[in-house]
Amino acid sequence: MYWYQNKNLYKNLSSALPLLVGSALLFGSCSSTSGQKERKKTTDIFSVDSFFSAEAQRLQQLNPSVLKSVNKDGEKEQREIKIANWKNELSAFQSADISKNFDPTLYDLKTVDCVTEFTAKKEELQIQKLRIEFDRNNQKVKHIHIDKKIANSLYDSNEKLDYYSDSLYSIIKLQDVQGLDANQYEIIGKFVQSKK
Repeated sequence: MYWYQNKNLYKNLSSALPLLVGSALLFGSCSSTSGQKERKKTTDIFSVDSFFSAEAQRLQQLNPSVLKSVNKDGEKEQREIKIANWKNELSAFQSADISKNFDPTLYDLKTVDCVTEFTAKKEELQIQKLRIEFDRNNQKVKHIHIDKKIANSLYDSNEKLDYYSDSLYSIIKLQDVQGLDANQYEIIGKFVQSKK
């Protein structure tokens, strides 16, 4: 079994994600329960790209241990490791940014309490859902969830990505290539708390 920094994992992402995963409103009020808020200007949209770029730099400096599990088609392997390159490790998340060319006509936007959610209005959009949850106390990002879908004449691919700050990240992907068996893989990285 390959030990992940598999270039094929992200190969299709770079060529097939012109409209990338996105973003939430910049620190919407967690005390608001108004439900649907007014649409914001593009400049007010939270940048997933910038967030994960900063996370990669921060984690590169902290150099935490990660208990990493890889499960490919039922074959599972788990190790505690140090991630050599956090930018590569988080690239599937970072490449998913809808803020750069955000078009409010393509997504329904819902903001309730500390959660901002973008849901695609069209099935052909690659980013089907982007959900960002902020911490109620300090307004920092607590959890990012992304649903990605790619469908073309060669293959169909569905991905679910979750990132919990300083806790866990996961990538679950199901890919069905024409003429071949469908395959599924799951990557889960749990941050190991340092012993004092």
